Amino acid sequence: MPEPPDHLRVPRLFASARIHLNRALEHQRECIRLWDEIRHRGPFAAWPETSSEDTVEIWCAYRPTALQSRTIDEAAGALLAEVKSAMDAAVLAAAIANVGLGTLVVDKHSMPLCFDASEFDELPYEGWLMGLRPDQVNVVRDVQPFAKDQYLGVHMRQFALALRRAQSGGRLISVWAGRADPRPNLPEGYTLTAVTLDEPGTLEDPKRLATLKVSPRLPDVMFTGNPNIYFDPILNVAPWPVDSDDNLDRRTDALLTIVRTFIEILEDSLNTDESIRKLEALDASMPSEPTEVWVPVRFDDPSQEQESRQAIQDSDRGQAIYSTDDGLLTYLALRDGRIVGREIPDAEALPPGEEYGTQVERATRAVAGRWGLPDFVLRPKVVPKGSGRREIGDGTIVSGFRGIALQVKARSSATPDTPERARSWLLKNAGVGLRQARGTIRSTFRAGDVTLDNLRGRPVRLDGKRVEWVAVVVLDHPNPPREVVPPKDADGPSVVMLRRDWEFLWNQLRSASAVVDYIHRVSGEDDPAELGSETNRYFDLANKDLHVLPSRLPDWMNDGGADPVNVPLLPTDPTSASDELGFRVFQRILEDIAGTDFTGDETDRVQILSHIDRVAVATRAELGRLLLRRLITCGNAPPGTLRVEHRLLYVDQGELHLSFTCMGTLTGYYQEMFRSWLLHRRQRFLAKSNALGPMWPWSVGVLLTPRPSTNGRLWDTTMIATNGPPEFDNAEYRRLDAIYASVAPDRNVEDLQAE
Repeated sequence: MPEPPDHLRVPRLFASARIHLNRALEHQRECIRLWDEIRHRGPFAAWPETSSEDTVEIWCAYRPTALQSRTIDEAAGALLAEVKSAMDAAVLAAAIANVGLGTLVVDKHSMPLCFDASEFDELPYEGWLMGLRPDQVNVVRDVQPFAKDQYLGVHMRQFALALRRAQSGGRLISVWAGRADPRPNLPEGYTLTAVTLDEPGTLEDPKRLATLKVSPRLPDVMFTGNPNIYFDPILNVAPWPVDSDDNLDRRTDALLTIVRTFIEILEDSLNTDESIRKLEALDASMPSEPTEVWVPVRFDDPSQEQESRQAIQDSDRGQAIYSTDDGLLTYLALRDGRIVGREIPDAEALPPGEEYGTQVERATRAVAGRWGLPDFVLRPKVVPKGSGRREIGDGTIVSGFRGIALQVKARSSATPDTPERARSWLLKNAGVGLRQARGTIRSTFRAGDVTLDNLRGRPVRLDGKRVEWVAVVVLDHPNPPREVVPPKDADGPSVVMLRRDWEFLWNQLRSASAVVDYIHRVSGEDDPAELGSETNRYFDLANKDLHVLPSRLPDWMNDGGADPVNVPLLPTDPTSASDELGFRVFQRILEDIAGTDFTGDETDRVQILSHIDRVAVATRAELGRLLLRRLITCGNAPPGTLRVEHRLLYVDQGELHLSFTCMGTLTGYYQEMFRSWLLHRRQRFLAKSNALGPMWPWSVGVLLTPRPSTNGRLWDTTMIATNGPPEFDNAEYRRLDAIYASVAPDRNVEDLQAE
């Protein structure tokens, strides 16, 4: 990697901050020296004042000369100014290291001092700190006067108030009088009957220390004594000292330590090599290799092997099914002349304890949330109905404008069944479940808006009238017999399946969008599937997808240079099998967006997630690996340069525009640059596709940047989404066109695909 020029080397950038810090240290020493001089010249006075015949008040005062006061105030003011200059220089140095001086607004890259968090959070909207990365902005935020950390909050709040006082010409150094412990020398025959001590405080004005009550009365001649009190120099602003050691020396020591640490943290933040090395190690630790889910089968009986081989060869899709009476299901196929098998596991075992039906309902929702994101899976809700109450289904799953109204029916193994009784139970509960699901769709979802909590506990508002619904019943039985076929639902599209098949679909597709699309696809078939055969129907459809000719892309996509991506809707292996790490990277992006702080309507977040979830499941592993490697490439760009790479996707024949971008670093400037680039590409997309309002297609942009931090996350995820009209007028659009063509003329930083 090329070495940066001398003026951009990190130690040189932070040299100014350290010079100011050293000067502040010198001024601190000068303050202490001046205080020692003042103290030795005796500027303190203490005296009694009679308030009644038996009561006397002890008072004290701090009376430096005007020259003494002015001299120590000047030293303290210089100390504060150098501290502020050191922090200003550190902020500016970090911004220059990130983006250079060319685009930097220098006067908006100094150390802000905000007493309220909302005031600080408004700064980026006013153009402040745009050259810093989010983690660096957080470093600045952590040392604000409003800091939650008590140590930082106390010292930074006093620093900010003292700096404000210095700028207004107020007196900076005062003296703190601690709690007195008066020891009067009373004449014989007089006793001290009561002592009232005043609270510690400043000596800006003369201060009462204590009130003494003497019996039988005060002596005719005032007595002597020792007020027994400590005096310490302090900055003349709150927060005030809390003990006898809390003084100017200790407070300024703490302030200089904070500033020194602040400079070191910002300087260390510029070393992103470790984060890139972690990304490289991750890429190397899990190579892009498929996970084999079809394993060789060993037969004890040669005739059984021959029979299986013949069954595979006779099958239209090259598969045979082996099942046992206890429910074990295995698919067999030929690979390189050998018989391999893929076992379909039974439904997950449930822990004992809770009522079985409740456990099954929860497990049915949980598997959808685990593989398809908790955001899309909505919990049931109890609502009033007449004089009673009813529950809205056993779960609801919505992706875009398609939804599943879920009902779950369970039969505990504690209830023994004959095959006939089991058949009767399955058919009866399939019918009951479908009627209940239809009732939920009709009386709740089609009646208007309803708000349900998703599995993250966040409220999601549903406009049920705009959603295309399918009734789904999941049945759980310990020993379901074969050849049980639910009757066709005359009231609309529906699907009935066993819990094992439900879990297979989610484990296979690992996407709410893909599972909901599959359910809608099969719900319209003329003949319902036999219970327990959903995997067979899935593999039949997957085999058909392999032989379907790809849809023709619209002309505007071809003219725009989009590369068509032809993959089956239903992969034959689990979607993560082609590259487990690549798939996890893609899922992590979804989780990042789902987990980030969001101040808007949660329904909007779920809608945006559903757009990203439209990416074909068969391409996610490859896309995730690509983004990981592009993060590494962009992060390894030479110092002083920014590398950006994009993958653009047109989804659903151009109804949706997605962008996945990797960038070497993230600052406020670069975030704004990404926003402008996305809106520019969106405007091109709208023009080429002849999109007309008022219902505009969606564009969603995801930006990944290496995260130089120690909290375990390897990258930051930033997301922008819009379905608004074109952003720029013609002149601004052409200007941006020329800019992007000049900074990224080669196609290797941007590739365009259509799914």
